[in-house]
Amino acid sequence: MNIEFTGRGTEVTDALKQYTNEKMKKISRFVDNILDVSVTFSVEKHRHTVEVIVKAGSDKIVAKETTNDMYTSIGGALDKIERQAKKLKTKISRKRKNSFSIEDRENQPGTDSGELDTKIVPLSLTRFKPMTVQEAALEIENGPNPFVIFRNHEANEALTVLFRQDDNTMGIVSLE
Repeated sequence: MNIEFTGRGTEVTDALKQYTNEKMKKISRFVDNILDVSVTFSVEKHRHTVEVIVKAGSDKIVAKETTNDMYTSIGGALDKIERQAKKLKTKISRKRKNSFSIEDRENQPGTDSGELDTKIVPLSLTRFKPMTVQEAALEIENGPNPFVIFRNHEANEALTVLFRQDDNTMGIVSLE
């Protein structure tokens, strides 16, 4: 990790550098690939301002803090960086977690389908109404369910499933 210190209206002492380095070690736990860190110290009248820019991979985290004491400003700015780094880390881990499809989870070693987040709700179906495919399509259009199971009156009472596909077309499965 390369830390660049800049002073505007003040001298950057070794004590400020050491204090900042110690605080940055805490932040490196949350951000894996820190490339560059730029820390700018500035003093205007009684205002001590610290601006920290952390470049980690393609992400950039920026924080600025102004107080009456330089060490308090460093701590405040690095606390802001830490909060942003935690937020970024959880965002990335959620994105990675959600990017796995069900097939990927099933094919991973050490996982079985019982660990999936999918909730299976049993439905009890005792009688299937005899109807035509057009009547079943109307029931899907007008009803809340994305599928209809029925006895196809046109195909010798074969058990049939009509369902809505992702591209808004209808699919049909007939069991004989």
